[in-house]
Amino acid sequence: MTPRTSPKELLYFKLPTYVADLLVHYAVFYASLHFTSHLTPVQSGVMYGTGTPLILFISYVCAITCVPIRLNERRIANYMVFLRALFQSALTISLFIFITSAVYKITPVRFYLLYGVSAGLLIILLHLLIRRIILWIRKSGRNRLRVLMVGADENLVSLSREMKAGYGVHGYNVLGFFTDKYIDQVPAGDSVLGGINDVFDYLKNHQVDELYCGVNPSSDGEFISRLIHEADSRFIQFWFVPNMNGYPHRKMHYDEFGDVTIISLREEPLNNPLMQLLKRTEDIVISGLFLVTVYPLVWIFVAIGTSLTSPGPILFRQNRTGYNGKSFRCLKFRSMKVNTDSDKIQATEDDPRKTKFGDFLRRTSIDELPQFINVFKGDMSIVGPRPHMEFHTDMYSKLISEYMVRHLVKPGITGWAQVNGCRGETKTVEQMKDRVEHDIWYIEHWSPLLDVKIVFMTVRQILGGDDQAY
Repeated sequence: MTPRTSPKELLYFKLPTYVADLLVHYAVFYASLHFTSHLTPVQSGVMYGTGTPLILFISYVCAITCVPIRLNERRIANYMVFLRALFQSALTISLFIFITSAVYKITPVRFYLLYGVSAGLLIILLHLLIRRIILWIRKSGRNRLRVLMVGADENLVSLSREMKAGYGVHGYNVLGFFTDKYIDQVPAGDSVLGGINDVFDYLKNHQVDELYCGVNPSSDGEFISRLIHEADSRFIQFWFVPNMNGYPHRKMHYDEFGDVTIISLREEPLNNPLMQLLKRTEDIVISGLFLVTVYPLVWIFVAIGTSLTSPGPILFRQNRTGYNGKSFRCLKFRSMKVNTDSDKIQATEDDPRKTKFGDFLRRTSIDELPQFINVFKGDMSIVGPRPHMEFHTDMYSKLISEYMVRHLVKPGITGWAQVNGCRGETKTVEQMKDRVEHDIWYIEHWSPLLDVKIVFMTVRQILGGDDQAY
């Protein structure tokens, strides 16, 4: 949720954040220039000139326009705030390098490398510090939004609990509920200020920032129209909280069909052709670089180890369910003895079919690396729901109602489910259901930064050792 930015928040939080960001870039720029000795006197003179700081300023303005920082607006902030700050810094540096190289026709690599790494790290530390300051301010009772609840159904009660979670760090002050029913559902510690019609008198005498309404518009349309008008006239942000009981609890997307408002059960960012192109470009570039650099060395190592420990092919090929339910040949380094059960039975922790070298490959996830070939071919993506055996697709699609939704995007080498513990053998239907829920969450919340986070979490998981990797 993104509330309106008040003049005070703009002055005290957002503007200082942008100024501090820019000052860090300038400081690191001149420090990097000072410590980079390989620049010629002519190049140094050019970089110290008045034009270069202006180019850096223009690059920063372009970056914050493309990737706005909302430390104060996103009150329930998460890792995305800091990844966005890092991406913004990287975008600034990239634009700066592109423009300066084009204008001055110089590319001092050492300077840009020092500037890029230092600026990125300092920007992250800066935003961590700013976030801590904002949370401290909110815990002390300032920078808080005054909120009213009109109604008291399950959704509004849950919303109130979410706002008050975290000892006030989200910055919401729930003033109370106006309701004619469900009074017994109002949480302990929250006040019932009157019936729904009493809210108008309250608004005349009290300052309110946001109003959340759970009243049914089909039965109280006139009341809601009046409430919206009252909120608009007093500059109060109005939020409608519909009763979605019976529908899945997930992020939904509304649209208009003529004059009719319709709601989709899920928003799929990868339905956007530009986002598809971005993700495919990332897959081609990263998988291509890996296949021509690291993969040949890994292949030689695995080929020697596999040949010495078990007769048979180096690669294992298996039909798995991919994008839109279509089958494809998934590649892995063979980690088991050649057997007839590989298409039906999952690997277990003490599976007798595994070789000793194969067990090592599985525990280090090296066995998955040939799937970069699948990524380059377009059968898979680097990040996405893990592809399952066709046998399991047939079985679980009958047991889990939303199972096939996970095939709305390309399967991945790693995924949101895997980095959240849903990896390896699925012994029960509930375990598979949990995995599917994580996969659907990924589909609905996809972004390039989320993919970056999953990749980092995967690397950390592999380096730290994963008990489920067998």
